[in-house]
Amino acid sequence: MHLTQKQESLISQFLRDLSRRLDPGLPEKVRERSLRQVQTRIYHELERLNNPSIGDDDVLRVLRNAASTGEASSAPARETPERSTPAAAVTAPAPPSTPQHPKAIWLGVCVHNGERLGIETWMLRAGLVVLGLFTGPLALLAYIAGFIEYYLGLAERDRPVIDWPRIALRGVVALVTLIALRWGANQALVLIGYGHEQIFKEPMPALGDWDWFRFREGVYFFLALFTVLPLAVLSGLPLANAWGHSLKRLAQALGALYAVALCFGVASVIAGLILDRVQAYLQ
Repeated sequence: MHLTQKQESLISQFLRDLSRRLDPGLPEKVRERSLRQVQTRIYHELERLNNPSIGDDDVLRVLRNAASTGEASSAPARETPERSTPAAAVTAPAPPSTPQHPKAIWLGVCVHNGERLGIETWMLRAGLVVLGLFTGPLALLAYIAGFIEYYLGLAERDRPVIDWPRIALRGVVALVTLIALRWGANQALVLIGYGHEQIFKEPMPALGDWDWFRFREGVYFFLALFTVLPLAVLSGLPLANAWGHSLKRLAQALGALYAVALCFGVASVIAGLILDRVQAYLQ
């Protein structure tokens, strides 16, 4: 099954309209899971058509059926430890009769700039991917800046709803976590040095390559900061198809990888000290 960009835009607009109608007090995970369930049912209905070239009318008919039969109204209004209660009161949005600007793919930055510059969207996306391979987090920052420019250029009624407190919270949590990890690793090295002086009554010896962490931890912190932080901020934006949840998990995974690197650096210092003491006794 192959859907065109226009058809993907129709589906995402339908899901965005549904998201706006959900109870704003719902936990974020519940909202994301509910929208993914609705989206999965829509794609399953399209696959059942068994048509390799699905038309726009087919997509609109599936969305209209989802709205009229109440399939899209099965999003839970609240979740308890025992079970989820469906919110029958949530009214499914009517499918869009005409395609709107295709903001469905991520945030619409490449689509918007592709139309403005007169180049194919896939070419702009490919260029952004290549830029990301060479510049890393700078590409993410450029993408966020592009979305802000695109967002401010939209009319008020066409702007996607942005949860600014959620964006700020994710950014602050990512920043504080990285700073805390770095501080903890450096404090561990201070304690190791203090313990060595107290036990052996001499300062820390030169450990050579085993002490690589002291010279590189600033670089690792920079890489972690300018990779995890943009991903955390980007995950809070109104991305299509539950990409926000995936980017949040990616940011958490990279933060965990940074923590592993810190632990490995501290362990390397300890291993160097042990070998240094062993060599001293053998001599």
